[in-house]
Amino acid sequence: MAYNDCSYCGRTIQGAGSVRGGGSANASSSREGPACVECKRSKGNRSLVQWLRWVKKNDRNRWERITKYHGRKSGGMITLTVKRIAEER
Repeated sequence: MAYNDCSYCGRTIQGAGSVRGGGSANASSSREGPACVECKRSKGNRSLVQWLRWVKKNDRNRWERITKYHGRKSGGMITLTVKRIAEER
């Protein structure tokens, strides 16, 4: 069984599936990558920006995990979007 980090919060996940769903347990989206069940469920069909704004406002624990994980990274679509949303008032 493969192990990956959630593309959003960084949690280690077993048999990581795609955020987009509809694939095998180890499939991943080239745009967003694997996600833990909690992030997948929370994100649903929202766009990345919509979801991150919602998380920032409504789920403090997840937002802290996301910003901590992406604070250690320097590039990539998700990381850049997280940093941009973090700077919004």
